[in-house]
Amino acid sequence: MTPEEPTDPYYHAIEEEFSRRRRTSILLSPRDWALIGEWQRAGVPLRIALQGIGNIFDAFDRRGPTARRINSLAYCRQEVLGLHEIYLGLRAAEAGRPGADAQDAGTDKAIARYLGRLARRVREAMADCSARGLDPLVATLAFAASELRRLRKQARSRSIAPSDLEEALRALDGSVLEAARAALPAEEVREAEAAVGSELAEERRRMAPAAFAATQRALMARHLRRIGRLPRLTLFE
Repeated sequence: MTPEEPTDPYYHAIEEEFSRRRRTSILLSPRDWALIGEWQRAGVPLRIALQGIGNIFDAFDRRGPTARRINSLAYCRQEVLGLHEIYLGLRAAEAGRPGADAQDAGTDKAIARYLGRLARRVREAMADCSARGLDPLVATLAFAASELRRLRKQARSRSIAPSDLEEALRALDGSVLEAARAALPAEEVREAEAAVGSELAEERRRMAPAAFAATQRALMARHLRRIGRLPRLTLFE
């Protein structure tokens, strides 16, 4: 970040996350800085922006090694805005604000679109795992894809509460991660465990046991998704 570029923590956090996920440092373009400003002025919470960026990189990572790179935040624009649309609609419904019914209809459509994208990513993961001979994981992913279709229908018909939807997604995500741990080569799982241990070596003394365990689980889940090229089945982190 140069002196001429924004120094607001919101900008800085997004710049850092984009560079971290890209695995190489990159100077954001004026267009990228303007896009971050657009998100900030629209009231996009930082965690929503970071999750949108993460979703896009996760999708690219599942495609395997490629010479192509994400060189601009513009790739993440629609994902961030789509998550923000869902976030706003759910907040309006929870607050019972006037006009929430109309907003709910828009939110339901946004959730249905998002679930459709998740289902497509699961199908891509199924094809990849099948090619790698990970048949038990393929079976779990097939079940997840079926459940996502069912949940999408419920979201469209407004017959499922957002909290119940998120609970169902988290349960699916947990089952997929459990299957991945069992199906992936043992050596790769051990390497992931070692990587998590290395990442947290300095944090163990500073973190409460519950926080440490939660962080450990989250990091292991991230490694399993990377190894298995699996999507995150959740609305929000």
